[in-house]
Amino acid sequence: MKIGISAFAGDAGKSGISQYMINLFRRFPEHGTEDEFVLFMSESDRPHFPVEHERVTIVTSPDWVGKPIINILWHLVMLPLALRRHRCDVVFMPAANRRLSWWYGRPSVGTVHDLSQLHVEGKYDPLRMYYVTRLLPRMMKRLDQVVSVSEATRRDLESFVGIAEGATEVVYNGADLGNFKPMDKDACRERMAETLGIQPPYLLYTARLEHPGKNHVRLLEAFAQLRESTDFPHQLVCAGSDWQGAEVVHARVEELGLADQVCFPGFVPNEDLPALYAGADLFVFPSLFEGFGIPLLEAMASGTPVCASNVSSIPEVVGEAGLLFDPDNSTEICETIAKLLKNDALRAKMVDGGLERSQHFTWDDAARRVIELCHRTADR
Repeated sequence: MKIGISAFAGDAGKSGISQYMINLFRRFPEHGTEDEFVLFMSESDRPHFPVEHERVTIVTSPDWVGKPIINILWHLVMLPLALRRHRCDVVFMPAANRRLSWWYGRPSVGTVHDLSQLHVEGKYDPLRMYYVTRLLPRMMKRLDQVVSVSEATRRDLESFVGIAEGATEVVYNGADLGNFKPMDKDACRERMAETLGIQPPYLLYTARLEHPGKNHVRLLEAFAQLRESTDFPHQLVCAGSDWQGAEVVHARVEELGLADQVCFPGFVPNEDLPALYAGADLFVFPSLFEGFGIPLLEAMASGTPVCASNVSSIPEVVGEAGLLFDPDNSTEICETIAKLLKNDALRAKMVDGGLERSQHFTWDDAARRVIELCHRTADR
């Protein structure tokens, strides 16, 4: 069977959706042993998807095709033609909460990662909000098979989009357990100091600097309270690229007088991420909404204790392996961080629980199940 795949809307490898694409594309040939794959993407995205296999064909378009409005039109008009030209039997849309078509001319499978626009006020500008709340849901309903990365997203699909109960398959994301694993903490800290200028000890949050969705501001306020009420020497590391609203985050650092205690290393390459996680004393994840939350798995697999928001899919991913807090309450965030830092036994319990929990989420399982769904949908 030949599977056509839209690899657009991947944020140049800098988002959770792009990590989803990268990890699945690498594994598809292994789990679809008799399948062929045709990936459609922009020329500049080619380096971010290092898929080299005799059964994988890469079809690139000029970068201007990747511009949002043009790319939406490309999916509506050109994608069905491209699928026909390459004689694809089924199409897989790995970013179905960003790009879809109205009609494909063959069976379709699409993964919806989240409907965060329903939960975070002011997440996007008005034009994009109209697209993601009015147009995309109608196209989601036209998919032959909808895939959700969590039960939380599945519930949103049923209640808001109108997908019939039981019609969505939940296929969890994973962590690359070969890369994210416990390592020598001192060696990792030394490496982070040399490569990123991060001085230990440190608390870590990995997410693009997006306001208000990623909730950096309340984390900063909680960290300021922590510095005032305790003698912890920790630095706060917020790793991620500047995104919409990043200026608000940087301004709040100055207002709180934390310029010397908060480090913004920017986007951290994949080769440095395992050491960044393993060198942290604590991973804090205060996001206001997540369709899944891949960094939680990466931190747990690295042997780093986790505390995180008690909203959306986050409790579903963390289970009993981390402490949860109200992301709207900076004092509660501060108290949860302090509780973990003060209690060695509790921290050790969270480390053990996180290591065990992370083993249940693998990219191999996700890739295998998506391939199975493509086959099942084509047969149906």
